[in-house]
Amino acid sequence: MKYAFAIIVTVFNLTTIPAIAENIKTHSIKHLFDIKGKSSSPLILPTDIAVQNDRVYVVDSGNHRIQVFDMDGDAEFIVGKEGIAKSEFRGPVGIDVDSDDRFYVADTGNHRVQVFDKGGKFLTAFDVTENDKLIRPVDVSVHEKEKLVYVSGNNNHRIMGFSISGHLKRAWGQDGVETGEFRYPATMTLLRKTRLAVVDVLNSRVQLFNPKGKEAFEVGGWGVLPGQLFRPKGIATDSNNFIYVSDSYMGVIQAFTDTGKFIAVMGDKGKPRVLQTPSGIAIDKNNRLYVAEMLSNKVSVWQIESYPAGAGK
Repeated sequence: MKYAFAIIVTVFNLTTIPAIAENIKTHSIKHLFDIKGKSSSPLILPTDIAVQNDRVYVVDSGNHRIQVFDMDGDAEFIVGKEGIAKSEFRGPVGIDVDSDDRFYVADTGNHRVQVFDKGGKFLTAFDVTENDKLIRPVDVSVHEKEKLVYVSGNNNHRIMGFSISGHLKRAWGQDGVETGEFRYPATMTLLRKTRLAVVDVLNSRVQLFNPKGKEAFEVGGWGVLPGQLFRPKGIATDSNNFIYVSDSYMGVIQAFTDTGKFIAVMGDKGKPRVLQTPSGIAIDKNNRLYVAEMLSNKVSVWQIESYPAGAGK
């Protein structure tokens, strides 16, 4: 029975295994609504989300653009189309927003990061390069105290810290399986605005670092049981500083403490909530969870129920 979680890999219909599913530790989330975009401009293959000051920023990767919504899911404006000019994108993947509502986009196919003001006006851009080699950026994470834009590199398996003007200030990692190494680092988030948490996709883990890339430790590890990760993709933190990780293959989202202790799978009464290819995720100040369900062409929005006293200890 303890290996029941593996059945989700091939079944994806937990109603057929109710007795087994009850053995899984879950935490309740309530579905609120879905964000799909207007009928004239629907989302296609959304990959990442950022939430800041009552706005939801969605990487609409299939349409090579960014869509911005209010907190009710109503469209506000769109930035971009396919291309190589300013304010154009080729397969963007990741996004982050700073405290001044500037948003930073990993313009993956164009090997650059583009920056926009809160109204969507282009501000600046820089190429993602290391040793004169173009790197495909997957995600961006703005560390305002360090005055750095961290970028995860797809084809160099490294984390790079750039100044806003595009100068490479620090970098770490290489292709490998040891702590501090990566096999396709992807989405990132800051814990309490200090430590950087990085989804290490093919190593099936999350790695946490100080701003200089030191003091690394791991969360998760390969597997299909609760507390393990098969194909992690998205990461976010809530008001408790709990870490949430989406698993695109398993279709679930799990919560951990910031010391790596497993808390629960998002679900209800022992039954995990199975989503369709959850990718990037975000959590707002009211503990609403936003999930880019990539193959469903939508962002689903959930309320994370309050945790009981002492949860995570």
